[in-house]
Amino acid sequence: MTLLSWLTGRDAYDSLPLNDLETFYKDPTSAGQQAPKPADHIEYLLQTPNPCQIHQFLVIYVHTAPAHHSRRQAVRSTWGNVSRWSSGSAPVTLRFVLGRPVNDSDHQQRALVDEQAKHGDLVQLDFEDSYRNMTMKAVGALQWLNEYCHDTR
Repeated sequence: MTLLSWLTGRDAYDSLPLNDLETFYKDPTSAGQQAPKPADHIEYLLQTPNPCQIHQFLVIYVHTAPAHHSRRQAVRSTWGNVSRWSSGSAPVTLRFVLGRPVNDSDHQQRALVDEQAKHGDLVQLDFEDSYRNMTMKAVGALQWLNEYCHDTR
């Protein structure tokens, strides 16, 4: 019994994907299978943007707040304009990562739904968007990248 399993009351490595390297080396195709979502999976509020392309070169993700529509628009029209950086063989994708509006603002959430319908580049996670939740935002961004852009170079 490991110290971690003794402390948690379970073997934490059992729930991790690719925890058994011997199995992976015997059947490397098992790595492409979708692993079950762990209990601490952060849910998405908006329809998630399109997944990355098979030969995706780069994903730019930007932490943003729900109310910062004009800042996101400035990024889209300047350095985040992916049409400037993409080519047919090396596509670049831009994603903005954010949480729920504070105080469950229906007005802000409707604006985000409209913005997502127009641009399709928002990844909204199910937690209150605040500075104390920046770590959750970073983890949520990496979760989305792992689920939808895992083949990105």
